Amino acid sequence: MENKIWYLKQINILKSLSEKELMTLGAQCPMILYKRGEHVYIQEGDANIYFIKSGSIKVVVLTEEGSEQIKEIIEAGEIFGRFIDAVSDQQEQVVAVEDCMVCYLPFTNWRNFIKESAALSYSFIKWIGLRIKKMERKMDSLYFKNSRQRIAESLQDIIQRFGKPDAEGNTVLNLNLTHDEMAQLTGTSRQSVNMFMNELRDKGWIDYRRNKLVVKPAFPLNDISALS
Repeated sequence: MENKIWYLKQINILKSLSEKELMTLGAQCPMILYKRGEHVYIQEGDANIYFIKSGSIKVVVLTEEGSEQIKEIIEAGEIFGRFIDAVSDQQEQVVAVEDCMVCYLPFTNWRNFIKESAALSYSFIKWIGLRIKKMERKMDSLYFKNSRQRIAESLQDIIQRFGKPDAEGNTVLNLNLTHDEMAQLTGTSRQSVNMFMNELRDKGWIDYRRNKLVVKPAFPLNDISALS
């Protein structure tokens, strides 16, 4: 239980909870380890809220044509899930991008829990607001920015969220996203992503090692104009 409580403390939305509240929540949350590529859930599953304790997941939608479309990638410390029994024309799946530790709670239990905690209720409402803003920014990007700008912004975001420093001063990404997946995330083509990434490698800003993306110190992480 102590290990589970430690993990729950790292979840952003739960940081306002007391030790006692975390213990109550932890007692109701099974903890599951998913290997890279395994499905965490599909749309037909029960409405649950999930907490990512370690690793990361991707939300994938299957279109009517049967193709996959990545909606987003979510990292450790965040939450996701089916919060209501909504019906959608698209089948949603959640897949582990890397080995990840996840615990879940039926949404009916979660709803009862937040009723008893004003701080958690506020955190959840704030989280919903941030999700709406994120969706609005993505829609603005699709409408008002060209493909190169979208790829550049998405790459910067992924590096900042998932990159880990190494002993050589580089930033290493272990997500192993394909160029096709990057294209899905940005609403562009695989060819556009290929061209963009090749340009960055030719400049000496990135490299590839054993299915890892290595970002060099010279990479203009905080200067979007230098990329786009």
